[in-house]
Amino acid sequence: MKTNIYLTIFAALFLASCGFHSSDYKTLKEQNDSLLREKQAMQEEIDGYFSTMNQIEQNIEKIKNTENVVSLQPVGEEIDNDARIKINQDLAYLNEMLQANKDELARLKKQIKKSKFRSDELERSIERLTKALEEETSKVASLEAQIMQKDSLIAQLGNQVETQTKDIETLKSDNENKQTRLNEQDETIHTAWYVFGTRKELKEQKIITSDGLFSSQRVLQSDFNKNYFVRIDARKTKSIPLYSTRAKILTSHPKSSYTLEKENGNFVLLIVDTEEFWSVSKYLVIEVE
Repeated sequence: MKTNIYLTIFAALFLASCGFHSSDYKTLKEQNDSLLREKQAMQEEIDGYFSTMNQIEQNIEKIKNTENVVSLQPVGEEIDNDARIKINQDLAYLNEMLQANKDELARLKKQIKKSKFRSDELERSIERLTKALEEETSKVASLEAQIMQKDSLIAQLGNQVETQTKDIETLKSDNENKQTRLNEQDETIHTAWYVFGTRKELKEQKIITSDGLFSSQRVLQSDFNKNYFVRIDARKTKSIPLYSTRAKILTSHPKSSYTLEKENGNFVLLIVDTEEFWSVSKYLVIEVE
């Protein structure tokens, strides 16, 4: 107990002999605490700067990776609508990221300008980040321009293809119409009609007429019933069964172009030369019993 008292008295005498008072100690203590707080604040400020710059650098890497993905995407009619939407979303994301990082870097520059802290390394880092953001902005703008150019070219090619397709369809339609007309003309040229019947039947249809008892018989005068005839393709019809034991051809046809033959007791008209046979008349009238 006495020892502690002696030590206290000794410490007091020592401090007094050095001229150190309690008020001086308190002042130094406050100054020291203030410096510590200032140091801590400065450290937090510096940590904040570098944390922000690190985040910006990471964002720049994300931007670069996204640029690579977009640049590898084929932009054309061969990709579906979902892929086109994804490209547009990626471009929007890139622009948003670039603008957000520019804003963050501007805020950091403003904050450093107001700060008492100065560092050449920090200034160089800020300058490097600024340049990197400018480069990525230029790349994204170039990427957008390329995509727009491709889309424009694709649109032009699409219009050309559409125009050519319409032209092809028009030509196809014209050719089909021409072919149809040619077929109709060809069919008309090679169409023939025949009829066979008794004298009475032929007279009833006005196919044969006679003005009097001793007047000559006339064939295919006006007002005869055309619907009574059978329509045929003159090129393909080679024989006409007449279903009669007697047959007489009333219209004019070269005799060398046909024969009348019997089959099973009935006559059949055999056309030997179709072109010659129908050269005089496209109508064939045969009188049978």
